[in-house]
Amino acid sequence: MTSLLQDLQLLLDNLTTDTNKLLDCQLTFDDVLETFMQELRHWGLKLIGSYFEQLDASYKQLPSRKKQYEVKAMRTCIKQTLYGQLTFKRTYYQDKQDQHYFFWLDQALAFTKYSRMTLGFKAAVLENVAKYHYQEAIDLLKYSEIHSKTTVMNIVHREGQLLPNQPDQVQPRNKQIVYLEADEDHVAFQDGSNHFMKLVYLHEGYDDSQKRHHLIQPKYFTGTYAGMANEQLWDEVLCYLEANYPQAKQFYLAGDGAPWIKAGAKYLPNCKFVLDRFHLLKYCRQAAVNTKAAAAYRLYHWALTGQRDKVELYFETRFSDPDLTSTQIAALNQAKTYLLGNWQAILNTQEAAYQRCTAEGHISHYFSERLSSRPMGWSKVGAESVARSIIFQLNGGDISQYLLNEQRKAAKEQRIRQVDHRFKAKNRPYYEHFQADFGETAKTHYWNQGIINGGQIFDLPEQII
Repeated sequence: MTSLLQDLQLLLDNLTTDTNKLLDCQLTFDDVLETFMQELRHWGLKLIGSYFEQLDASYKQLPSRKKQYEVKAMRTCIKQTLYGQLTFKRTYYQDKQDQHYFFWLDQALAFTKYSRMTLGFKAAVLENVAKYHYQEAIDLLKYSEIHSKTTVMNIVHREGQLLPNQPDQVQPRNKQIVYLEADEDHVAFQDGSNHFMKLVYLHEGYDDSQKRHHLIQPKYFTGTYAGMANEQLWDEVLCYLEANYPQAKQFYLAGDGAPWIKAGAKYLPNCKFVLDRFHLLKYCRQAAVNTKAAAAYRLYHWALTGQRDKVELYFETRFSDPDLTSTQIAALNQAKTYLLGNWQAILNTQEAAYQRCTAEGHISHYFSERLSSRPMGWSKVGAESVARSIIFQLNGGDISQYLLNEQRKAAKEQRIRQVDHRFKAKNRPYYEHFQADFGETAKTHYWNQGIINGGQIFDLPEQII
């Protein structure tokens, strides 16, 4: 404590000196403020370290500690925080019963084992990687003494995977209609392949009272969900809808007509697939190849007004043009298949209850800018972790608090395992006898339950059998 008071007095003396220089116009006010805040930050970190050492020393003197745990050594802990590097010493103990080693103070502070960074620091990194490259994400942390992008990658690969790729459930809402929109970003992987990073979000409509027409109560889901896993994605969406919109009578799912999106429209009950107008106009322009631009908008109007006969006649006329090249014929065939194959989805855009779709803009703004707009190769875990970081924040999540909760859960499970291990080791004969008695009792209970339920025999859990 004497050292801390000396440092504080030195800090105040430096402030007096710098203030005199300010009055003599040798320094600016901002110079004085920056210098003082830097010194105050260093002093604050020393104060916190000293306080932790006192806590450790107090625990060390407890009679209960002396009875259970043996002191083995004093070790220095160095943690990178958002405000600089924190250093302090703490005691290394050994349990006298099961012989395992641990730091009491690390457990009390919920520190991650073998990690040199606090959870708050890791959370800030994950927040930054949602918008910036790995090197930029670490450089943005002003007081970081860690500057390696490899460290950022390790945080993304470990802690990023802990973030859920769907929103938390909220209170059920009384809405009859819910809107869903879906699209994907094409992400290049390190093996040279390209994969979809899917984005599905639901909302209650658009707030047209605001200039930017924000979504009302948006919630986001993301992930690759390749192949058969696509059903898992829509199952997660359905579970969320059933829990939060139990009174909904109609769902509208808008997108570009990709098979995985259409599969979602079939999976969700009372759901109508709607083709977004961005892709409708895109294929109308493709169908107008080698003609005037007005033809695309004429075709677009016919499609929206349900004039299928005119659309079919248009293609019939275009295909009779002898000047078409093979490339143009292929483009026309693709446009015709797309427009006529999604005809009902185009008509659904005219329903009074439907609003509009901005999925293309969401992908461009949230995903493409980070995952695919610049040449880069992702690993699967890296791409999914960054995508999760993006949508976790969009869903209103607090990354720091989430990581802390996960760490506490892991610590609690570890303590339970340790207690169970001690119980088995100390009372092995009693434990085995108890397990045998419990097994017979449980089997009898399940057999009786089967008789009560009309002779149906229930499957016994593996640990009982």
